[in-house]
Amino acid sequence: MVAIMEYLLELENVSKKYKRFQLQQVSFRIKPGNITGFVGINGSGKSTTIKIIADLIRKDSGTVKFFGIDRKKQCFNEQIGYVMDSSYFYEKQTLRTVKNIISSAYQNWNESEYRHYMELFELEEKQKIQELSKGMKMKYALTLALSHNARLLIMDEPTSGLDPLIRKETMKVLEEFIADGTRSVLFSTHITSDLEKVANNILFIHGGKIIFDETLDNIPSLQEKMLGKEYVSLEDSMLNFIEHMKQGGVL
Repeated sequence: MVAIMEYLLELENVSKKYKRFQLQQVSFRIKPGNITGFVGINGSGKSTTIKIIADLIRKDSGTVKFFGIDRKKQCFNEQIGYVMDSSYFYEKQTLRTVKNIISSAYQNWNESEYRHYMELFELEEKQKIQELSKGMKMKYALTLALSHNARLLIMDEPTSGLDPLIRKETMKVLEEFIADGTRSVLFSTHITSDLEKVANNILFIHGGKIIFDETLDNIPSLQEKMLGKEYVSLEDSMLNFIEHMKQGGVL
């Protein structure tokens, strides 16, 4: 039986400074059994935060912990799956070749899970990556991320530009992934309507700062209390908070 950790991911005062943008002391925690939606307008800091988590860029300060341990002290590649917006595959390789390369990097590769998702998503191993549509590439990336017994799935705008049916299929897979209560998803997206169907928690970032970290159910009362406006949707709420800050309002 897998021991349930209190937190699968913890960020504490993570900062990163660029010439025209600064990620400012970002802190949040993700518990097992949750889908956490990470929202914000373009340029708000979502991708920078996720790239720091994935160790694709270096943070200036702060700590990133997986399963209660500082990432610098241990490698967690086996237990974390990543699905990014941009394709990282060799376009002229077949799906089978890519799978053979990826699977060799994981001690806990689960071939039966891989076959399950290949069948579910109607993917053929003989196809070349360049023959896949954007939606099919995302499904293949998700298949690989879910086939090595990961406990934390991190997704950066994976459904951007995809049709509603593919997004619906993806949301169902995410719900099934966390169903046993030991695994979680951090899902960065600007399609807030998807999150309203599946997310437990919402992280809202703007201007490099976390504006709120709340359960989805608590956001309507939070908005009414802080802004005095009735809640309509997650997207509307996000825009209301941004407008409040533009007008000099303090949160």
